[in-house]
Amino acid sequence: MSQVRRGHLPDSALAPARGERVDEILGLHGVVIEQILSGELGTPVEYDGDHDEWVVLLDGGAELDGGDEHFVLSPGDWVFLPWHTPHRLVHTSPGSRWLAVRFPGEEPSETPPPVRRSPNR
Repeated sequence: MSQVRRGHLPDSALAPARGERVDEILGLHGVVIEQILSGELGTPVEYDGDHDEWVVLLDGGAELDGGDEHFVLSPGDWVFLPWHTPHRLVHTSPGSRWLAVRFPGEEPSETPPPVRRSPNR
């Protein structure tokens, strides 16, 4: 029998004044779901993950450089960052709140399926 789990995402008011707070929400079968609360960044933060990562901005605002693109993100915007894609978090509004899903990193074996967009975007 499966074990049902439940919880509550921390409020954006708990974001640090500077930097980020990362809380693991759930880890299962190599997939990790995290909530990230962002304060002001002193300087841009560089990343190059050993995993695929999907992030969605729930509250606030942010700017992210990923691959050859610059993204200005508002609530509801999401980005998929493939394994070992260098990316840089350039700016976050204080109190920004993210949900991140990390997938086990491995060499991609095929092209990912096309992105489906909601009809109103």
